[in-house]
Parts: sequence; structure tokens; C-alpha cells
Amino acid sequence: MSYFENVAPERVDIKGNAVPDFLTAVATNGLELHSLKVIRHGKCIASTWFAPYGPELLHPIYSFSKSFTAAAIGFARQEGILSLDEKIVDLFPEECPEDVNEHLKNSTIHDLLCMGCGHDQEICDIECPTWITDFMHQPFVHKPGTHFEYNTAGTNILSAIITKKTGLSLMEYLEPRLFEPLGIKDIECYVQPDELHTSHGGGGMRTTTENMARFAYFMLNDGVWEGKPLLKNWYELAAVKQIDTKPDADSEWKNGYGYQCWMGSRPGSFRADGAFGQFGFVFPDLDLIVVMTSATEQTQTLIDCMYEHIIANTMPDGTLSDAMTEDTTTDLSNLLSNQKLPALSGSRNPFYEAIFSEKPFVAMESDIKMNSFETLIGGCGKFDLPNDTAISQMSFAFDETSVTWTVVDGGIEKSITAAMNNRFEICEDHGQTYAATARWRGLNALEMEIRPLIALSGVRIIFRLDGDMLHLEADDTLITVGGLGMYEKTLVDFIR
Repeated sequence: MSYFENVAPERVDIKGNAVPDFLTAVATNGLELHSLKVIRHGKCIASTWFAPYGPELLHPIYSFSKSFTAAAIGFARQEGILSLDEKIVDLFPEECPEDVNEHLKNSTIHDLLCMGCGHDQEICDIECPTWITDFMHQPFVHKPGTHFEYNTAGTNILSAIITKKTGLSLMEYLEPRLFEPLGIKDIECYVQPDELHTSHGGGGMRTTTENMARFAYFMLNDGVWEGKPLLKNWYELAAVKQIDTKPDADSEWKNGYGYQCWMGSRPGSFRADGAFGQFGFVFPDLDLIVVMTSATEQTQTLIDCMYEHIIANTMPDGTLSDAMTEDTTTDLSNLLSNQKLPALSGSRNPFYEAIFSEKPFVAMESDIKMNSFETLIGGCGKFDLPNDTAISQMSFAFDETSVTWTVVDGGIEKSITAAMNNRFEICEDHGQTYAATARWRGLNALEMEIRPLIALSGVRIIFRLDGDMLHLEADDTLITVGGLGMYEKTLVDFIR
């Protein structure tokens, strides 16, 4: 259930065409949006999800997580547990190199918060057991606070500091201070494989769009919730520019950085920002937040669409609401309840459906090891995909509306059912929920799109039959270079 009351856009002085025009622009630009919430004066004018993604889904939010981590540091500062001037060498003395240079010696919690610790590049592996030591041994080549370098490992150091100072994980520490007061119940975080079992506060959280909106609203109101100041005098530091960002960045990323949040191009605005478009935009001068989840690398285009259609159509108070009547309000309910990602569509192919279904296909003998079922499907945002097994056999079964693809992976049978009637079928296998759609791509080529719903993307697989040989092609649904949490596909041919 949403915390925010739904109202017509004109009631809070937003033009009725703002959201429809934004959604049209998103579609026209080929952007994959998963959810949207627009909230002004605490009232929600738009709340939508693109099926198969839905309101109960815990969506990967990547570096949006960083703003939660910063809030934890704010609470610890408020409680006198730490000071922003504390040196990181004093917090992790055993992980430091023998020769500590002046830049490392002077680097503080403040410098971690604003991405100015002194590194000129991130450590390569942030998920190995020795990542804290690796972080401290990465050369500190700049005077702290003078050089911005985006640094997810630095945020994880902040999470580790919370654990060192309190004996609690980041998530345990935030539970009574932030999550419980805001009614945030469905949120989880990947845990690092180090001795502290550090929560991956730099990008490992999954949660609902509703929870993202509650947190953005909390930031909009300077840490006050329902009249109670939970986090005092924090966002006057966190939500203002603490350091200059790189001048050659895209326009919305060169306005400066606060404490684990980006400054916006609109004066006074800022945002929690996760890879591939997980956004919580905060516009204090408009008393407005815009929250999105998505799966696109074209995030600047997505932001441009928001400014052009939502922000440009947000009017001064009283402009629309003072003259509002039933005839001058816009009902968006039908539009918002019918958003969905495009499913695969095409004609049925009874002849080849019968051929595909005749008997199973087995993997050709090869020195190359085929992916496991989970790794082949992949999906951006998943962690620790098992790949110590391999698909050795697969078969297909068709009915009036769908195809069921069954594999044998490490001796275990696993199945996905994909709809063949221009929609996604939701199915479960071994505790994971998938959405899948399929079509005949050509006479002898079956295409399936499979999305594990704990991720923000999935895979498109083409099964192409040539005599008794079955050739596989596989591509991620997210077009990206080295997507976070994505794995390279390794394929072999199959034969009857």
C-alpha cells in the first residue's frame, strides 16, 4: 500500500499532459522504463509499473544504495558515534600499507562521502575477501577533497565503518532509525565476503519503487518524517555541492557531488542515482520528487525527457488548482494501469513446433563448458550466479499459448514456460521467478526472452535448428558495455 495519496495532477499544479507526454517520449526514444512515481506536496499524481515488473518487486537499485549509506553515516554522526573528520587510517590500521603517504594519512570520512578520498581510479575487485586492504593499498595520489573519482568501494568502506563502530550491519543499523519509521519493510542488501560481512552499501540493494519514493520524500523534507526530525542538519551538508565533478561528463553529472548524491542542473536539486536509471530526483523549490526504475544506458536522455515534460509542466502553486473543476482534471488511471514492456509476437509454426518437440537435444562433445541455466539467463543485478554446472540436455513442449523449455543442468531438471501470444508468462523454478515470452523468429528459429525478476534485465536466446543440429545464440536484453552483475555467455551446439 502506498504512503502517498493519489490525486489528479492539476490538484498539485502539474499539467495533465506532463506524464502522458513523458511516457510517449520514453517510448519514442526506445528507453526501457520499469516504474515511475511523481509526488508533489506529498501527493502522488502518477504511479505506474511496466509489466512484467510490478509494485511488490524488489528491483536492483545499484548506486541509489549509496544515499541510504550516507544516511547511516548521518545518523552515526548525530549519535556521536563518529566524526566526519575521522581519518580512515585510524579506522583500518591493519589494512594500511607499511608506508602511508600524506594523502592517505589525511583522508577522512568526509572525503569518502564526497568521492574525494584521493584515489584516481577504483579498485578492480570490490567483492573479494581482501577488498578493504586492496582499497587502502590503492595509490592515494591526490590531496583529499580536491579530486573527484567515483568510488563504489569507498562507499562500502563507509558501510564497513558503521559495522566497526556499532557491531551492526548497515541494514541492521538503519532498521530502527530509518526503515521502521518510514515503513520500509522490503529491502535487502548483498553482503561482502570479508571478515566484517560488510553490507554492499555502494550498490548492492534491492527494494520497491514505493520505498525509494519514501526515502526521496524523507530527503526532500530534510530528514523530517511526519513532523518528527529523525535526521537533523544532515541534508544541509549531504544535499549541497561538496566537490566539483568532472567537467567532461554528461550534463546532469557535471553539476557537483554532495554526500553520496549528485547535484542536479536545476539549482538546489539533487538525486540518489543508480546505474541504468534507478533515480530519486529531489526538487526542493518545487516540493517535488520523481522516482524511476529502468534498464537503459541512455540515462541522460531519460533525464532530458523528465525535464522537458514533467518539470516544464510543473506550475507555481495555485496556477491550476485554484481554477480546478471536475472538467479540468485529468484522469491518468487507465493510462497508468496499462503500461507494459513489449513482448515478442509472431505467427505460430506448427510444422517446426512438432519437429522441435520430437525428442531431446544433447550437448555436443566439446572442450568448451556450456553455461549453467542461471548464468545463461543472466540478468543485470544478480550476484553469485552458480556456474559450476552446465546444461547437458534440452527439450521443448508447445501448447495453445506457450512453449516450455526444459533443460538438464548438473543432473537437475529446470524449466521455463514462455507465452507465445504477445505477453509475458510468469513462472517459477527452483525458488526463482521468471517472466518469459517467445515467438518464431523464422521458419526454423525459435526466440525466447527470459527475465529473472530479481534482476533488471535478462536474455534473448535464439534456438536455430539445422537438420539434427541445434545452434544457440544469446544476447542480454540490456545493451551495455560490461553491465554490472552480467556474465559472458558461453554456448555449445546441441544435437538429437
